[in-house]
Amino acid sequence: MKKLTVFAGLMLVSATAGAVVFGGSNLGLFGYPEAKCYKPTRPYDLSDEYAVNRYNSDIREYKRCLTEYVENANNDMKRIREAVEEALDQ
Repeated sequence: MKKLTVFAGLMLVSATAGAVVFGGSNLGLFGYPEAKCYKPTRPYDLSDEYAVNRYNSDIREYKRCLTEYVENANNDMKRIREAVEEALDQ
């Protein structure tokens, strides 16, 4: 079993070395991480213009962060598919 695990690990490393996916990644050493995006809370007093503007800004940043997380996740899935296809071709 240990030899199979080592072989599978080597196959994955060699397969991903040739991957041609560009873009960021979320892959970590200990599994796939959750998004680290701060979800803002709605201001209590909506008549406070400063608080509403700050909230709107925070919402834009939250959406940007989530969009980047999803794009990176898609890149990671492409890398995994390429590695699987290359392994199957061998």
